[in-house]
Amino acid sequence: MCGRYTLIKQPASIGSKSPVEIESPNVGTASASEFKPRYNIAPTQSSLVLRRQGGKGRIMLSSMRWGLMPSWSRTGETTSLLINARSETVAEKPSFRAAYQRRRCLVPADGYYEWKRHRSLNQPYYLQLVDESVFYMAGIWETWHNAAGDPTESFAILTTQANALAAKVHDRMPVILEGDDPMIWLDGDADIIETEKRFDLLRPIDSKRLKCRPANPIVNNNQNDIPECISDPPVEASTQLDMGF
Repeated sequence: MCGRYTLIKQPASIGSKSPVEIESPNVGTASASEFKPRYNIAPTQSSLVLRRQGGKGRIMLSSMRWGLMPSWSRTGETTSLLINARSETVAEKPSFRAAYQRRRCLVPADGYYEWKRHRSLNQPYYLQLVDESVFYMAGIWETWHNAAGDPTESFAILTTQANALAAKVHDRMPVILEGDDPMIWLDGDADIIETEKRFDLLRPIDSKRLKCRPANPIVNNNQNDIPECISDPPVEASTQLDMGF
C-alpha cells in the first residue's frame, strides 16, 4: 500500500521529469511560489497532484485532499478511508470506476514510507528511486459537493503487487510510472481499460530502480512533518533491526 509519502523537491523539478505545463495560480490550483517541502504527507491532508484541465487541456498542478470522496456519497464519508485503489480492481469497483475512466492524475513524490514489525518495534522504512529524484504515482480524483454545493476535490493512489525489494517490507506498493507511462496514464486512453494493457501499464517498478532504508520512527506521528522524518533511526532503535529484512 502507500500510507505516507514525501515531496521535498521543488515543483520545478516535477515539470522537468515530463512534458507538463504548470498553470499559473488560479482557484483550485497551486503554484511553485506556494510550495513547501513535505516530509510526512498523511491521509486526509492536502497534497499536490497533476491533472489535465478540461479533458485534453493543459496540465495543472492542484492541491487536493488525500482520501477519495466519491461524488455520489451523501455525506462525503465512506466505511473506510479510500487512500489507495488496487490496480487489479480499480476499473470495476463502484467507488473508483468513474474516476478511473475519466479523472486520472499523477501524484508527485520523491519517496514513500512502509512499515515492518521488528520485535516490539513498528519500524518505518523509506523507499526512493536510486537517484532520489521525483517520481509519479498513478492516481484518480473526484469532486464531491456538500449540501450547500461547496466542492471538495480528493484523490487516491493506485497500488500494485510489490516488487522483490518492496516485498521485504510489505506485499503492496504504489504504482510508479516512468518513461512515457505518466502521459499515457494521464491522457486516459480508453484502450488501457482492457485488462491486459491495464496490467502492463500498472505493473510494479523494477526493484533495481529503488532503494530502501530504515527511517526515524518519529514519522509514525503524522503531526511530524520535518526533515528528521527521513533521517536514520536512533541508535537504540536500530539495534533491534534485521538490516537484511
